[in-house]
Amino acid sequence: MTSKICFLVFYSKVQFYGVIRKAMKPPKTLNGGEITIDLFILYNNVSWYVIYGTTLSCAFFIKPVVHVTAVFRALPLLFPSSTMPPKKLGLSSEALFHVLTTSEDPDGFLRQRPLSCPVVLVSEDNCMIAIGNMPVTTFNTERFNEGLLYLMAYYYALHLTYPKCISTLLSVLQTEILQDSIHEQDLTPSYKKAIGEWKSFIE
Repeated sequence: MTSKICFLVFYSKVQFYGVIRKAMKPPKTLNGGEITIDLFILYNNVSWYVIYGTTLSCAFFIKPVVHVTAVFRALPLLFPSSTMPPKKLGLSSEALFHVLTTSEDPDGFLRQRPLSCPVVLVSEDNCMIAIGNMPVTTFNTERFNEGLLYLMAYYYALHLTYPKCISTLLSVLQTEILQDSIHEQDLTPSYKKAIGEWKSFIE
């Protein structure tokens, strides 16, 4: 399978994994009924998730950005590393992406960021990947869920070392999405535990 197909398969399964591991909450309908994500479609050139409520007789739609944010925030919890993130960073997921507020300036944020690893910055207009203080590419917000693929591409192209606080997660993405094995000496206890639990879930 191509990396993109592997990613879509992984992304689909990890959402259910997150709910089962209680790292993510099941989405709720307005009247409190649980909903499940069935698929996503392209409508009016925007990707939308089709979700079905257990108390509903019809489907309805939500924009993906909020949901993708929840998935990405959960990933470091599902595949945790033994090293905590820098205090200034806050959550480990901030090593992957950051949602800019309307008052935040991307350049100012990057200058103050304690890590120089690739990161996806999400704004109302688009998504931007930056490395250190330098923006390197932009893409449509509708493709935010593919941001992990783009990040991994930069790690590979530039031969960058994984930050310790998300090294387990990135190692899982390397083996599960890119289908690239890890050298024996790089198989940390955290990775072995995380990948073992993941394999037990999907198999």
